[in-house]
Amino acid sequence: MKLFLDRNKTLLPRVDKIFLLTRILVFSSISWFVFFGSLPLTDRTIFYYILGTYGVHIILFFLAVNEKFDIKLAYLSAIVYDIILIPLLIIYTGQMDSSFYLLFYMTVSVSAYVLSFWFSFFVTLLITLGYLGAIAASFSMGNLFDVSMRVGLIWVYYFTIMYASDYMRRSERRLLKLFNTLNMRTSELEKSQAHLELIYENTRILASILETDGVVQEVMRIMGNILQYKAYAVILKDKQNNYYYRASHFNGQSNFNLKAIDVDELELIRKVTEMKEPITVKNIFKRYDYIPLNKKSRSVIIVPMITHGHINGVLTAESEKIDRFKERDIQMLSVVARSAALALENAELHKKTEELTIIDELTETYNYRYFIHKLQEEKRRAMRYKLPLSLIMVDIDWFKKLNDTYGHEIGNFVLKKLSGIIKQCIRDVDIFARYGGEEFVIILPQTPQKEATIIGERIREQVEKKVFEPDKKTKLKITVSVGVSSFPENGKSQEELVSVADQALYRAKGEGRNLVCVI
Repeated sequence: MKLFLDRNKTLLPRVDKIFLLTRILVFSSISWFVFFGSLPLTDRTIFYYILGTYGVHIILFFLAVNEKFDIKLAYLSAIVYDIILIPLLIIYTGQMDSSFYLLFYMTVSVSAYVLSFWFSFFVTLLITLGYLGAIAASFSMGNLFDVSMRVGLIWVYYFTIMYASDYMRRSERRLLKLFNTLNMRTSELEKSQAHLELIYENTRILASILETDGVVQEVMRIMGNILQYKAYAVILKDKQNNYYYRASHFNGQSNFNLKAIDVDELELIRKVTEMKEPITVKNIFKRYDYIPLNKKSRSVIIVPMITHGHINGVLTAESEKIDRFKERDIQMLSVVARSAALALENAELHKKTEELTIIDELTETYNYRYFIHKLQEEKRRAMRYKLPLSLIMVDIDWFKKLNDTYGHEIGNFVLKKLSGIIKQCIRDVDIFARYGGEEFVIILPQTPQKEATIIGERIREQVEKKVFEPDKKTKLKITVSVGVSSFPENGKSQEELVSVADQALYRAKGEGRNLVCVI
């Protein structure tokens, strides 16, 4: 059984200094009574002892308030001291006629505030017995009513303080619980927000990947490194509505070999694709509608990959813990699934619509396929002969807004004219290609980063000065953001060069657009 109430985990005020002040006031009252009161001289000796011990007690309590030793011991000593002292004061100051019994209220108050119920009850009982013992010599039936009133008021006061203190503490506990819940929810929201931002940043890379293999690899990386799942898979659906594992990871190993799935054994997969809604299962043990990747898996989450109302597969994740996946996991994995579905569709469309020719019809620049081929070629040459190589990415600022405002025909006109401006700013040996949409890329052989940055700035300035006139009534001005990467500063592979240039371009966009950025 606890002696003291918990003082550390409380919002209630600390009364240490207030209690110390009351002790000093009591000491002053007793001193005044001794030196200026009407006691006979022979009765003062006991009061000198009282004043001396009371002074020592105040000094010790002051040290405890200043954390020189445990404040709990100071309170306990004060209560014990009062139980002994106050009856003595009553005995030597007139017993029934003494007013020092009022000091018991201070002792009852502090015991009810700092001690647990049964210990404070015991203290109040000792106070009652001490008072009755102190007035025993002057007790008579004539003053029975006065004695009963004083003792009764002590108990009423005790129960009132105890009830108020207990009510405050119960309210405080509810409030603290509410605060803890609120802090936990706030922390979870902050983590979810940070996690979502991280996922959005990573899924943005998917939009630039135009090959199915690359999309699948990136999705697997996000599920493993970002979402930190231990067992997960990408399941795709072919034109005949057959399902197959496109990639999977469990027991610490990734597998990118295709594996057919019997949909009868994976009824949950079919259900998710029909409902077009995510499903979580708290415990899949002994269920026959899903065969887990890991035999130890207990809970599973399955999220459909939907784009334009079409299901092209699902993402699955498993855990050995029961009921592992919550609403937050559904939210996170759904973001990845939507981005993956769009990226897979883009990759498929790119594969179908990619022209056999190396020239982009609209802008009369090289197309993406030729760009990749030439980048690989120039990269190998740069490594073999230890030559510099740079890459410039150019993106039109607010192009979607331009299209929405003026229409795609004018947008195409701007793209065509922009390609002409860029061609005038680069050399004949540079390879200029349309990377996709409103984005262009330039390969600069034997060009260090400093020179590439100058060329990028030249492009930006020329575009900013140009006035586009698609017709007699329309005059437009645009700006571009430019990202630069170089070999060997930004990596050894062509993928790294493209990724860094894209990051530099993204930074230019984030820092206000119409900029040239180098990472």
